[in-house]
Amino acid sequence: MPDSNFPQWLEQLQCQALACFQRQLVLLIGDACWVESLLQLDKQTNNEDDFLVYSHHRAIHSTIDNKHFAQQLGSENSKILFSCTGITQNSAQETIDVNETVNLDAFAALSGTLVAGGVMFLWLEQSLEQAIEQTNLLSLKYFYQQLLNNKDLPIVQQSTKQTFPHITKTSTLASTLPSDFLFQCKTKEQQIAVEHIVKVSQGHRNRPLVLTADRGRGKSSALAIACAQLLESNNAIGNEKLDIVITAPHVRCLSIFFRQLTLSLTALGAKFEYTNKSAIIHSFGSITFIAVDRLIQKSDSLRVSLLLVDEAAAIPVHLLTALTTRFSRVVFSSTVHGYEGAGRGFTVKFQQKLKKLASQWRHFHMHQPIRWCENDPLEAFVFDSCLLNAKLANLPVLSAASLSAKADQNLAQQSLCFSQVSAESLIENTSLLQQIFAVLVTAHYQTSPNDIALLLDNKAVHLLVAKLGEDIIGVAVLLEEGCNEDADIQAIAMNQRRLKNQFIPQSLLTHCGFTESFSYQYLRVLRIAIHPQYHNNGFGQCFMEQLKTFAKKQNVDFIGASFGANAQLLRFWQNSGYQIARIGFTKDQASGEHSTLVISAISERGQFFERKIISEFYSSFDYLLTDEYKGLAAELVWQVLHYCPNKCLPKLTSHQLSSITDFIEKKRQYSHCVRALHYWCLLHCKKNFQPQMLLLIERILQKKPLKEVCASFQLTGKKMLNNALIDYINTHK
Repeated sequence: MPDSNFPQWLEQLQCQALACFQRQLVLLIGDACWVESLLQLDKQTNNEDDFLVYSHHRAIHSTIDNKHFAQQLGSENSKILFSCTGITQNSAQETIDVNETVNLDAFAALSGTLVAGGVMFLWLEQSLEQAIEQTNLLSLKYFYQQLLNNKDLPIVQQSTKQTFPHITKTSTLASTLPSDFLFQCKTKEQQIAVEHIVKVSQGHRNRPLVLTADRGRGKSSALAIACAQLLESNNAIGNEKLDIVITAPHVRCLSIFFRQLTLSLTALGAKFEYTNKSAIIHSFGSITFIAVDRLIQKSDSLRVSLLLVDEAAAIPVHLLTALTTRFSRVVFSSTVHGYEGAGRGFTVKFQQKLKKLASQWRHFHMHQPIRWCENDPLEAFVFDSCLLNAKLANLPVLSAASLSAKADQNLAQQSLCFSQVSAESLIENTSLLQQIFAVLVTAHYQTSPNDIALLLDNKAVHLLVAKLGEDIIGVAVLLEEGCNEDADIQAIAMNQRRLKNQFIPQSLLTHCGFTESFSYQYLRVLRIAIHPQYHNNGFGQCFMEQLKTFAKKQNVDFIGASFGANAQLLRFWQNSGYQIARIGFTKDQASGEHSTLVISAISERGQFFERKIISEFYSSFDYLLTDEYKGLAAELVWQVLHYCPNKCLPKLTSHQLSSITDFIEKKRQYSHCVRALHYWCLLHCKKNFQPQMLLLIERILQKKPLKEVCASFQLTGKKMLNNALIDYINTHK
């Protein structure tokens, strides 16, 4: 049995941590019965002081849904048990199941819910040295080695004569942070954030605010403080009541917001009441939580004075975009690290869209922690072990001569050095791992700490780097796909199961109906990134060619990729010799774009199959433009059709040519000539892009409603629309 002194030891540890305004990480080594008894998990009573437990062990159950750990973001905990045990390995399996290694996404996210004075326990059943020796998973070796290198890590190990690490008293902070800021804010940055939020409500419309920070900087509290100030200041006679709406991935994410809101309103002497746990009624307005999907559906009937979006990075980009277009006063608040669900989609994708939707949007980043001190030991370990602080190298500036358009490709071909990097070398050289991860993070919104396991554990993964001298400027992650198990293939065909790491052949079978898809071998490009300093210099195109060379050496039939397509990104892949195999009917949750599968045949047998795939795609694409693809951006439609093989395009008959002339000369109505115009438009998309083409695509090919098209192109009505069509077709006929 554990020593009865443990509660006293834990209390002393927490007091010391609180005095230093820090959090503490502790490693437990022992069996499940010992851990349960030591932490008294069987005596938890669902109060605030209980442990949050994340575990896959059969004997110790999680107190949260392991798959939806991100729902805990925005909550606070004082004690967390994170199990690193109960992880099974199957040597017969080549790929890694999520439960077979430490979920670093969950570890990083849950650590951010721990408050100052809190303790996070990591649990292993054996010593770190034994765990490193026995595991076959390099990601576990990496994580355990990070723990082993942490010389300040307290370790509590099961023993017949239980002892606990000595707690060294350190100098305490001035308890906390200064409090002489406006609105009872904890830091100057939080005060500035509050002022920015208030300005969104009271200033010009359509100037959204993006509030970002690492976890624990007081973003959610800033939202609540600003709401309290807005309500209390809205007391002038004749002022309309403020209807403030807050949304988030889940209402549980808002526990800090509503707790701070209660504190701030009480401090101001305000009279208010909760109509439910997520809605407040105040004399001068209200604050209500509304789920994102309902908010979008009911946007026309809702009166919203100010919309707050907390934990915005965990909300898909296309939903954030919809909120921006539907509401005129919006604040988006979120952390910037990649473990927030959609992750860097928020910074890489969404903020690019904001520049187009609201050119006067503002951004404010909060640096100073509020819930713990700067240089907090737990935060430092999480950032280091999960590579959340991986920083890009500052590379030499290319010379003006090398930056000329003609020199681009030559420079890339002559200067770049390409090599494959093994998982073992990444373990031996963690600095190299950090460099590679930093490049991936800048380019890919879905990169997260769990990608460490992808790079280190999956035997089907190939990692390639492009170097300029000693500097890494490009990274590509490729995955082998294609299997020969008849039972698995039959189960996939019958929609009875889906295999991991078989995306391309699986999609070609289940979505496109090609029963022979598993007869071929594939390499799928999971990630490809070029250092941002060297964008638009031909390095990416050169790297793509090297990937094909590598694919040939691997004796595969195809190399392919899947991504959320926009016209610019699709153009990059098509210019590199890739053809479209499929475009998804719905928008991807992470990217907010339609998922697109592209392939490039490597072998001779693959080339025959590729022609078949392309022909089938284009034969249905035209038909689907008025249905599933009606929502595709017109420029993306042009990009797709621009690469349509000539044999897949229609030929205009003499009668259809006459119909086009009749329409131009206003002898016949649009509807009588629309089929001929449709065929002409398909053929015309093979020409170089012109912005006026977008009108033809939306009206003629996608057949969008007249009112919608007129609104998009600022036309007054049907007559002006038809004249615009006539003028363009007459000019280019």
